[in-house]
Amino acid sequence: MSTNGFLLLLGGVAAAWFFSLYSMRRQVRSYQREVRRLRDLCGSAGEISEQHLNSLLAAVDQVMLRMNSRGMVVAANASALSLFSIKAEDLPQSILSFYRDSDWHDAFKQVFNRLPQEGNLPDILLPDITMAGRVLMPRVARLGDNEVLMLCLDITDKHRLEIQRRSFMANLMHDLKTPLTSLLGYARSLQRFGDDPGFRQEAIQVIADEAKHVNHLLDAMLTLDQIEFAGSDPDASCDAEDVIRQVCDMLKEPVSNKKISLICDIPDDLPDMRMDVDSFERVVRNLLENATQYAPKGGRVTLSLQQEGDMGRLVVRDDGPGIPDKHLKRVTERFYRVDKARSREYGGHGLGLAIVKELCEAHGGSVQLTNVDPHGLEATLAIPFA
Repeated sequence: MSTNGFLLLLGGVAAAWFFSLYSMRRQVRSYQREVRRLRDLCGSAGEISEQHLNSLLAAVDQVMLRMNSRGMVVAANASALSLFSIKAEDLPQSILSFYRDSDWHDAFKQVFNRLPQEGNLPDILLPDITMAGRVLMPRVARLGDNEVLMLCLDITDKHRLEIQRRSFMANLMHDLKTPLTSLLGYARSLQRFGDDPGFRQEAIQVIADEAKHVNHLLDAMLTLDQIEFAGSDPDASCDAEDVIRQVCDMLKEPVSNKKISLICDIPDDLPDMRMDVDSFERVVRNLLENATQYAPKGGRVTLSLQQEGDMGRLVVRDDGPGIPDKHLKRVTERFYRVDKARSREYGGHGLGLAIVKELCEAHGGSVQLTNVDPHGLEATLAIPFA
């Protein structure tokens, strides 16, 4: 991976982040306008009937509440009643009775006192509300002298994506910092101890290994980026047997070094897979590399491909340590690793199985991981035939 390629990759990540923030900002502005429109329609709470005011609330599909200065919920629309599990006949009641967060309640009182009587809606944000697995961003506008309208923008998906982005960037920086620190350290040491043949050979080997690790990581990230933006070609196909044989040839050295038995069971009359050659090669290579890395010396790795209706069932099995059951559902997440130190020892970066899963799903397939007795891991892929 060249320096320009690395900078382009980081630039793409940053651009996606800023676009997400820009989209959220536009959506917030849209709901601000909706709050202002309702406020203008309602005017003062004393100038409009209770029935008319509640009808206006009911017309909004987002969570909306009428609240007074003491934090009492006077009225709520259907979305709010459902989310907070309250009944309309039980109102008014304090928001603390169904959202028990005294800090949020104190913040609401402070915001209420800062709201202007008239004019533009200020950029005053209350703390987010987390309720029933959803994350809401409240916006408020004054409604009369003693009440406000509070519109809650559902940002659950954006909140989840933001957490994933932060985790992604943190893991990326960690995975790059470790090898880059080694590269820099050995490069500097070569300036002082380069005359020592033994040290020079050690430094060259470490630099080569760390550079290979960085290149592998960036290559995997680019693959994930291509999956997201390019999707899959519905007309693509490949000869599964040819691709698997090529991958097995590429893995001859690590298989031979560990004296692993690599056994493939592939029928001769299988139809083509509905996946392009590069994608299918990546899937098979990641699975077999993972299996050979964790299989013990002198162990066994098997690959079988069978036809089940219009789907191909690809199974890769090893006799390694397997994965603790509590981690099985998460190891296909980007950068997720059961043991970072152990993954580093085996050269993993937490993206291999994520690539397998996302490539399969992009082509209409699926992935399932299971532990096998007495030990080992079995990866089962369902991939459509062309």
